Amino acid sequence: MRAVAVALSCLLSLPASAAGPFGKIVVGNWSGGTFTSDATGAFSHCAVSARYKSGVTMLTSVTADYTWLLGFSKPGWTLRTGETLKLRLVFDRRSTIDVVANIKSPTLLTIAMPAQSALISAFRQGRYLELVANDARYTFALTSTGEMLPALVECVTQSGNVRGPVSPDAPADARSDPQRRETLERDRAVRAEKKALLEKTRDLISGKMLACIGREGASMLLTDEKAEVVAKAAMLFCKNDVDALTNATIELIENEEGRPANRGAIREAAEKRVQEVVTAHIIRTRGNMLNKRMAPPNPAAPARPADPAGRPAQML
Repeated sequence: MRAVAVALSCLLSLPASAAGPFGKIVVGNWSGGTFTSDATGAFSHCAVSARYKSGVTMLTSVTADYTWLLGFSKPGWTLRTGETLKLRLVFDRRSTIDVVANIKSPTLLTIAMPAQSALISAFRQGRYLELVANDARYTFALTSTGEMLPALVECVTQSGNVRGPVSPDAPADARSDPQRRETLERDRAVRAEKKALLEKTRDLISGKMLACIGREGASMLLTDEKAEVVAKAAMLFCKNDVDALTNATIELIENEEGRPANRGAIREAAEKRVQEVVTAHIIRTRGNMLNKRMAPPNPAAPARPADPAGRPAQML
């Protein structure tokens, strides 16, 4: 249990920088709570975990500015801290998503799970998840994820004022300077407000882009082409909207993670997110169209017989 608590606190950074859990979250086989920063005592993130028979613990966390992470931990792993690892996630044996995981410790890896991504949608709606890494394969039943994710959001909403202990090893100015803590909290509030505005802008642009995709890609929806191929083709016809959404997504990523030295990597990540949004839209639209075509027609209501012309109504 101690190892799980350490993994939950380490989801964001290493060395371990969070205290907790405070409070209790229990949803199905998931359990966890609220965590605070060792450096400032301020609320850090909400996280839960579920342990499986394979010995792997799956973890999910969300920060104060609603940045999501998916994590996996196993005591027997010997990963190289600080490196990355390419993984394949297969949901319900039909939906495959390739990801790059960050190795936080020899026994813990994490995967970014953007709020509007195909990954978090599949995680919320799926029944089974297979984690494939090189020759290793682990299978997880996704029990109660649809209820667990909203519970984490509610945890963040309720935990803004939670205060935890400050580590004796924290920098002196973070431990003893209330003004510094106030500045850190104000900066976090500003980022959260900016994120809300950026998300609203992104959603407006996304709606406009998907309307264009619907118009331009309609003729390809019922072909045999893969959804990813249809998505790429339709995106060519709506390039201005796609570029606008990519730029809005880049702003969001930089607001969440800070301005990186390698902006090319951020653009690549943003373009991948946009393609995931379009692909998910194509899959949903195809499903809706097929459901409508397969639905039985509504039976016509029987016609009412007309009264014979000139015949007076009967009276009792």
